[in-house]
Amino acid sequence: MISIGSLNQINGLEELQFRAGLQGSKNAIRWPYIAENTEIEPWTQGGELIFVTGLNWNWTVQDFIILIKKAQKQCTSGLVILTQSPYLDTIPNEVLDFANKLNFPLFEQPYSIPMVNVTEILSNAIIMDGLNNKSSRWFLQNLADNPHVSEIDLIKATEIGFDPAQRLSVAFIKSNRIADEELIKGDHIISQFMLNEGIQLPIAELHQGWLAITPTSSEYCSDSMKLWHKLHQQLLACGFDCTIGISDAKELKVIHKAVSQARQSAGLHRENNKNKVIHYNSLGIAQLFTHIDNNEIDSFCRQHLGDIFNKHDTQSLILKTTLNCYFDNLCSMRQTALAMNIHRNTLSNRLKKIESLTGFNLSNAQQRLSLQIALIADRFIS
Repeated sequence: MISIGSLNQINGLEELQFRAGLQGSKNAIRWPYIAENTEIEPWTQGGELIFVTGLNWNWTVQDFIILIKKAQKQCTSGLVILTQSPYLDTIPNEVLDFANKLNFPLFEQPYSIPMVNVTEILSNAIIMDGLNNKSSRWFLQNLADNPHVSEIDLIKATEIGFDPAQRLSVAFIKSNRIADEELIKGDHIISQFMLNEGIQLPIAELHQGWLAITPTSSEYCSDSMKLWHKLHQQLLACGFDCTIGISDAKELKVIHKAVSQARQSAGLHRENNKNKVIHYNSLGIAQLFTHIDNNEIDSFCRQHLGDIFNKHDTQSLILKTTLNCYFDNLCSMRQTALAMNIHRNTLSNRLKKIESLTGFNLSNAQQRLSLQIALIADRFIS
């Protein structure tokens, strides 16, 4: 990707000067945008390099500060201010200081350089880079969806930065309730995060989510798990509610299986569980459901959960949450009531209601086990 740090290395853009926010040199530039005023929110989705010409607006120090705040909130890549013009002679020091304070990249462009030339040169560079990047993304999607990796695939992999023998940590980022217009922003945030972490491997859109990969030293590596937790926090901070499923591939040839496991992990998290970064190895018995026909699982759940199977109304969710907590606390009435902050009588009434709806006796160990498995399977089916 074209980064802020390489902007004035592009042939024809050498006169652009990096004036502030040097720490943001890794910011990726997705597209140029010319701002006529500070109202940029409807027109920016992340990764834009914002140009301010000074035309049609009497820019003040406060205007620039407001623009920088908004630009950073919108995850844009940086700001270019045209100077030596009838509209703006120099960039005020207060603006440079504020950009440095926020680590937000700021360039100065002489007004004598035709704006149309700058945007054309930059747009062409982005398009050419995008074509190369699109090829890498398509290749990654193909690897993820194809269980058979050929020798030609392995040769192509080395060309885009993959070591076929390297162990990989595979993450599937599953977005929860994301609007179509936010997809570009989400893609940019993940790409930028990987770039900031020094990971050059491509990401790819996949089955209503994103696929990201990083080399790792061992199975369930703590460093890679920290990385994915950090990504989750970044997405959360930007307003993206998501779940990240993780798996490992001991080599590139088995990446299809690892991607499948990562997707299953993202889909099987508990709705009441705050941990939304889940490794496949932590799923336990739920791993088995991926090898069983969904109709068989459906039949098993209906038999054991009765009227609360695959139900999402308030009452059903309360009962299923209560039953989950009861099992998590080793069927201790006292510990379950404390964990849920409810009276023991309330808990007792809920458990009796569950027994009535399912037809199973919670005092019977075998029936408890069947209910617990059915609860896990219910999340899988849902």
